[in-house]
Amino acid sequence: MSTGLWHELIAEAALAPSVHNVQPSRWRIENEVVTLFEDLDVRLAAADPRGHDAAISLGASIEGLSLAAARRGHRLKVELSDDAQVGKLRPVLTAEIDGAVDPDPLADMVELRASWRGEFAPCTDRDSQWAGALCRQDCHVFTQTSDKKEIAGLADTASLCFMRDAAFRRELMHWMRLRQSHPRWARDGLNADAMRMSRLEAMGVPLVMGPAFPLLDRISLAETLLSEGSKTSNAAGLAIFHRPADEDPLESGRHFYRLWLRFEEAGFGAAVLAALADHPPTADRIRQMAGLATNRRVVSAFRVGRRPKNVKFARARRSLDEILLS
Repeated sequence: MSTGLWHELIAEAALAPSVHNVQPSRWRIENEVVTLFEDLDVRLAAADPRGHDAAISLGASIEGLSLAAARRGHRLKVELSDDAQVGKLRPVLTAEIDGAVDPDPLADMVELRASWRGEFAPCTDRDSQWAGALCRQDCHVFTQTSDKKEIAGLADTASLCFMRDAAFRRELMHWMRLRQSHPRWARDGLNADAMRMSRLEAMGVPLVMGPAFPLLDRISLAETLLSEGSKTSNAAGLAIFHRPADEDPLESGRHFYRLWLRFEEAGFGAAVLAALADHPPTADRIRQMAGLATNRRVVSAFRVGRRPKNVKFARARRSLDEILLS
């Protein structure tokens, strides 16, 4: 395969989702083989100390590479790497072309997929029915109003637990791009447009999440200011993504990406509700509500719904120069 074609595949793989949009995937092309590395410099020490979310992100990248190859009729052969870490680069796996395959229909959704953190369009009965139809072997969807309200409350409570950790807030702030003048506004992290923040809201974030947070928390204003309860409870559905408890998170990441692309295929926007899975007591409650067996793990959750019409924004993405290794 030519280097130019590998560049095309990697550019499409780079559109995959990643935790806090840190984009940890780095790629090296050597002859007919491409190696995927994790850039440990962008590992989230406070939010993801074990690297689980990083592995989910890397799994999404390799699924993105596979989808890009399938779009062009190529099948990928993927093997885990046992090479030693080199500095801050951890080898994850290698991939090479291994025959032909029919194009995957989900590949057409890659360019459309983007996190939608704003309000959804008003939910209709038909929207709820379509959301319920997204149920899969690894996806349980809540569409009942009472369930959505309970889960919205759980999500806010779990999020507040994480926000009370000063290190977590500092790390999250590090990855926020609150002004277009930020040098990495369009390259990585969470910019104000993607978070659907007004200019006034973006200006207030450093204060609310910084020195004012302890006081705001004591007087019960922090939860109100940070709440996304209305966005969550007004969604067409709340999708719980679950996988075998002992599954390699790289594999879970591949299925995570495919599920998100299925939301797009159904015409829905989606936003990740990570706290529902990351906060153990909340994950246990979600597992009970969904009737999941004990050998299933809640990996992530989404709120899904129809985006308002004609609302667009550019995704922040690193250039090939940043993610390709010499």
